[in-house]
Amino acid sequence: MPEPLEHIGGLVCLDFANTVGPRRARADKDPHDYLTDFSSLVEWSVNAGTIGANRAGLLRKRVQRDPRAAQDALARAKRLRETVYAVFAAIAKGDEPPGRALHHLQQAYADAMRQAKLVSTPAGLDWSWSPQGELDCVLWPIARSAAEVAVSADFGRIKECLGHDGSCGWLFYDTSKNGLRRWCSMSACGTWEKSSKRAATARKG
Repeated sequence: MPEPLEHIGGLVCLDFANTVGPRRARADKDPHDYLTDFSSLVEWSVNAGTIGANRAGLLRKRVQRDPRAAQDALARAKRLRETVYAVFAAIAKGDEPPGRALHHLQQAYADAMRQAKLVSTPAGLDWSWSPQGELDCVLWPIARSAAEVAVSADFGRIKECLGHDGSCGWLFYDTSKNGLRRWCSMSACGTWEKSSKRAATARKG
């Protein structure tokens, strides 16, 4: 798994699903959760480009004033994360997404768009969310991304990394020309797979 966390999913919602891993860790090894507290979620959102520095500053102040609310918001974020993973991991396998996960995603998207308004940007019109200091605002761009991907993406390009002997499980959108990308990241699982093959060849030799 990449350390520190890389945004390798190609889509905001998939990157968010990848904030815990490996997804298919052995029973004797717990996956690492990159969202240790609400502040780490704010930091992830800034790095992902889903919120700006001003909103991040407001959220950090809110966390200091109301840590219990921040803890509850983090729990909702992790529920959304697992919902996104359940939907797109199923799609990556060619399976039907779980009905409960689809229902929760629909609710999260509806909640997000109730807060949305169209605004002018240098690139044209885009969605913006208010109020600025609402803790759940970090979830709204993720819910929007997941719902839009679910109804418009080429499902054949949504894949699950099987690196590290199948334990990785991170999701990514394959934008390669031939659609044959296998790993979440060449710098992580790709390198590991190639090193393993070289070691196996050397042992046989």
